[in-house]
Amino acid sequence: MKYKLPFFMILIVSIGGSVVMGQKLFTALREYKEGENIYEEISEIAHIPTPTASIEITNPEITEISPTTGAEKKIQPEEMKRGPIDFESLAEISPDIRGWIRLEGTKVDYPVMQSRDNDYYLSRAVNGTWNKVGTPFMDFRNKGDFSDRMTVIYGHYMGDGSMFTDIHNYKRQKFYDEHPYINLYTPDGSFQILPVAGVYQNVEYWDFTFDYESDEAFLRQIDNWNAVSTFNSDTEYDADDRFVVLTLCTYDVENSRFLLVGKIAEPDEFVY
Repeated sequence: MKYKLPFFMILIVSIGGSVVMGQKLFTALREYKEGENIYEEISEIAHIPTPTASIEITNPEITEISPTTGAEKKIQPEEMKRGPIDFESLAEISPDIRGWIRLEGTKVDYPVMQSRDNDYYLSRAVNGTWNKVGTPFMDFRNKGDFSDRMTVIYGHYMGDGSMFTDIHNYKRQKFYDEHPYINLYTPDGSFQILPVAGVYQNVEYWDFTFDYESDEAFLRQIDNWNAVSTFNSDTEYDADDRFVVLTLCTYDVENSRFLLVGKIAEPDEFVY
């Protein structure tokens, strides 16, 4: 004998499932918004207004208005020479901040964190609060000051275009041609990341190597990436150079991440 589930029970189950899905969606949207608000506040604190290089500073008591308090502050000439990121203020928010990365004309404008593992900042904001949006972070095996031959930075691919989503655009030559460098700011100074290669990397059978047996082995890795890059780069490099690898999820190749490999350079090394 066959039994039919009463219509009202089917309706109740359907409604219950819709409520659960709605709650999950609401929670996700709320966390995205909270994460967005946190980074807007952090950005206001971090970014230092700087004059253009063409302006000659003759008045040692130039003033600015603080974006957070509205109070007037006198700017000393030595402050003008600092980079555009206020790492002293950021350190009061979190001692885990190692740098700041910015890709002009995109949403990539975030601090770079580092903890004792590669899990903590997957789902935490820069201030340590739980948030599934997470924060870009440096591999825990790196020294933390970008002095390694290869510094690895992880970031999420987000549906709203935030975090490292725009890094995906380096899959196209046109985007590289329009964005031939990425700004990197650290407590020790300002640098540029000159992209060398964009590659798909299978995540099941490979991990980053931080200690290479020789200069030849190190350059072989960079050459291999360059050979299969999604764009052609004019950046020259040798065994003495330091590199940053920006890595994020990708959904157009199964079990893979997209890696943007770039050489760390002084700002004046890139000719505008």
